[in-house]
Amino acid sequence: MGLLRDIFTWGAGPAPAPERVRAQADPAETPRWARPLNFQLDIPPEMAAGGPLSDGLLSTRVSRRMAMSVPAVKRARDLICGTLGALPLQTHAPTRAVVEDTYTLLLQPEPDVARSVTMTRTIEDLLFEGVAWWRVLEFGWHGYPTKIRKLDARTVNVQEDSKVYVSSTTGRPQGSAWEYVPDAELIRIDAPSDPLLVAGARAIRIALMLDAAASRSASDPLPLGYFSPADGMTDPTPDEVQEILNEWAKANQERAWGYVGAALKANTLQWSPEQLQLASSRDYAVLEISRLTGLDPEDLGVSTTSRTYANAEQRRLDLIDFTLRAYAAAIEDRMSMNDVLPRGYLARYEYAHFLKSDTLTRMQAYKAGREVGVYNDERIARLENIPTATVPKPPASALPPTPPTPGTKAQETPVSAALPFPTVRFADDNPGTLTLGFAADPAAAEFKVDSAKRTVSGTAVPWGAVARSGGRKWKFAKGSLHWGGDATRVKLNRDHDRYQSFGYASTLASTDAGLAAAFRIGRGPDGDSMLALAEDHVYDGFSIEVDFEQGDGWEPDPTDETVCLVYSATLRAVALTAMPAFDGARVASVAATREKKEPTMTAPTAEPTAPSAAGAAPDFAAFTAGLSEAIGSAVAEAFAKLPAPQGREVIPAGQAATVTSEPLVYQMDGHGPSMIKDAWKSRTEGDVDARSRLEKFSLQLADAQRRASHQATSAAFAGATTANAAAVIPPGYRPDLYVTQLLQGRPLWGSVSRGTLSDATPFTIPAYTSSTGMAGNHTEGTNPTSGTLTIGTKTVTPNAVSGLFTITREIADSSNPAIDAIATQAMSEAYSQNAEAKLYAELNGANGQGGTITTGQVPSGAWVYTSTGGSAAAGTYGGEKLLAAERAVLAQFPFHRFAAPTVAHLSQEGTTGYATALDGNGRPLLPSIGAQNSAGIGNAVTQGWFVDGLPNLPTWSMSGNAAGDADVLIFNRNDVWAWESPLLTFRFEERGGPANIDLALFGYVAVRLLRPTGLHAIRHTVGA
Repeated sequence: MGLLRDIFTWGAGPAPAPERVRAQADPAETPRWARPLNFQLDIPPEMAAGGPLSDGLLSTRVSRRMAMSVPAVKRARDLICGTLGALPLQTHAPTRAVVEDTYTLLLQPEPDVARSVTMTRTIEDLLFEGVAWWRVLEFGWHGYPTKIRKLDARTVNVQEDSKVYVSSTTGRPQGSAWEYVPDAELIRIDAPSDPLLVAGARAIRIALMLDAAASRSASDPLPLGYFSPADGMTDPTPDEVQEILNEWAKANQERAWGYVGAALKANTLQWSPEQLQLASSRDYAVLEISRLTGLDPEDLGVSTTSRTYANAEQRRLDLIDFTLRAYAAAIEDRMSMNDVLPRGYLARYEYAHFLKSDTLTRMQAYKAGREVGVYNDERIARLENIPTATVPKPPASALPPTPPTPGTKAQETPVSAALPFPTVRFADDNPGTLTLGFAADPAAAEFKVDSAKRTVSGTAVPWGAVARSGGRKWKFAKGSLHWGGDATRVKLNRDHDRYQSFGYASTLASTDAGLAAAFRIGRGPDGDSMLALAEDHVYDGFSIEVDFEQGDGWEPDPTDETVCLVYSATLRAVALTAMPAFDGARVASVAATREKKEPTMTAPTAEPTAPSAAGAAPDFAAFTAGLSEAIGSAVAEAFAKLPAPQGREVIPAGQAATVTSEPLVYQMDGHGPSMIKDAWKSRTEGDVDARSRLEKFSLQLADAQRRASHQATSAAFAGATTANAAAVIPPGYRPDLYVTQLLQGRPLWGSVSRGTLSDATPFTIPAYTSSTGMAGNHTEGTNPTSGTLTIGTKTVTPNAVSGLFTITREIADSSNPAIDAIATQAMSEAYSQNAEAKLYAELNGANGQGGTITTGQVPSGAWVYTSTGGSAAAGTYGGEKLLAAERAVLAQFPFHRFAAPTVAHLSQEGTTGYATALDGNGRPLLPSIGAQNSAGIGNAVTQGWFVDGLPNLPTWSMSGNAAGDADVLIFNRNDVWAWESPLLTFRFEERGGPANIDLALFGYVAVRLLRPTGLHAIRHTVGA
């Protein structure tokens, strides 16, 4: 309208000012504070995009929401992130075999999110933000992560000290309280390129502006134009022009065209549809985005070539090689680091499904691969996603027995004699054999003895039953056992003693209930004795012995991940036992073998030889030589492996890239900033940037001087020794080994919600007080009565905490900067203890649980309970009474707070009471192991106490021992808040100089119990 108005008012002279302009024409009539503020700002063109930039004109990056509104960016994100997210990421052992049952992090990273979704969102963070964050939720029995939570980049804050703080437990932004997370619980994944939201900000803004322009053309499809007077007609007045245009606009809303009459002539400014939709410009914007993301423009819908045919497999290979490989390598390398997988294990993407060709080509490739040994049945079945057919293994051919010499007993070769050096045996067991027994229902087991036929039969293994073995639980799937085809090779022994085998399996059959077994008892006194014991129901239990060979294994049970579900195992032997249970020594050996998943070491099979003469003396010289050689090899191998780090490493998550050598600020070569100009502007104009450059240059010169002095000193003393330079060797002083004070920590502070402060200004927080009549039953035709809502306030007043320590100039000059660190650390610890004490005073005082108890509550509204027990004279603390009181409080908590508590804190008296709490039989109520029929678990060494699943933390700051002090504090962290400012440290050399130097610190602290009804306390009294 502005252009048309100018066209029609060229000959009409200056138009009268509108009323709102005339009202403000005289500045004297308007107060100074109400006058508009005019200023000029020069900004780069790419920052002044206008309408689409909802993030602000000065934003140097675009938001993810804006980027995803561009179709080309959305398509690029789906191609890169969606493709890689859907590809399987496998774990390979040092032998390059695929590991599927031990390190399960890559199989299901998040417990409640699909694996492909987690990986897609992780790669999306790498593409858009340049970094992705995982927070470890669970560690497996091997000490490596098994479950994580992907964190949103906006919830992670890396401080200057490389410490990482997180403001979310769910991965999504949920508040402003930052929580410090140690490096051991974080996995940082860095991107191989710059963030797209920063590097592609300009291209994305251009695409948004072009899209907005095309949208405007689409919303108003009529051609642009203007009106002019017809030949011989005079120009209308401005008011008449405005009225004509208004009527024209109104007519366009009702129909496509309107009537203008003979006095006006309509002139159109016509563009083609291609020009209206800005096709070429929008294609250019898509081309820029394709360059930024490394994708083929044709994948984003822009044709740049005249090709008519392209091999689909080759295009996918190009996508992997030139686009996806960088992100895939970043993830593979990060997942292969020693805080995710053990040394030697690798994470690798499987591209076979993505590059899958037609059926005929694949079959031909498999055939050629089998000929050269690249493919086998198992690998082909995995690539084709079909079950593999397990071919039963043929039984091993038995060696012909060696006939004994008449008059002599056959010489037996024990396993230890066949080994090159002595071995340690556990209960005469094979280290690779798992022995376990199941306590089955007698009716289901159907244990039978037939003395006439000399057989025993029953269910050896019930499918789906769970048996324990040294802290691990085992369960066998239906049909999971095999025995090589010949059942007679499975022997029956007594209590897993293979030297006391007295029978063999005559029948082994897998049924719906379990493995049905029948054994033939051998003749002789041993067989007769065991047959009699079985018939008398003394030895009436079966216990199996299984091996895990190649192709066998187990995996976590989907219904209970703590159970090892065996899907394939080799049955070696069955034992007849009085009670089906695990053998303790054998459990230790099995645990090590199962966890390492290494092939068991077996003795070489001795070839049948002629029996030696009776009474031949052993060759001790040969045995000693073999023993020495074996020990030497073992020691050499151990020392070779010694430098390798053992266990999981901790990789710093917040460690930033360091600059080893930065160029000087002033190069003195006519280029860059001028030192003279900066000195003048800093002195006369107070230029902050100039002063900053001067200070940085001064530090660079000091560092260069220090390094030069160090090099000169090193050269001067290159030939000095303790003999010729004893006078210049100072006495040893090791401040780096300084024994610090005991750091008490801040248990209360770490369990509440936290915020930040910038100054000592008090602030007010609105809080709900009460409400009445907010809702009720409705009567037809009658309006409801207005309700009443009362809102109160909570005023938070920050308090300052400061400290000062003075050292002499001689101490500072004769030592090293460690004295500053020692003093500052001591003051920082005092500051932490002061802040912790303030929080305890808030919870224990008048604002918390302090005061007289009336019907269960104190004046603040907190709920307070009491308990009495024990005797000070007898040295008992009445922990069982305190424990019963806490369980009663936990039962009442949801009826007062309508939510679950998050933590409980114990005083020293309460902690001692829990550690000594016993039941009527003298059994600990909070045992550290074997907790059965108890209220929780506890450990006085690790200071872990759990009552009904709620952690109870021993808290040193709960130091009050009066009758009105709490021994147990229970609350929800959202009800208690603590704020603190960054801790400032200072060093003053001028104030007390030159003799003394002052070290100081300063900070603001504020604490507040915002919802007293959420605080529950117990005051425990020990009797006389």
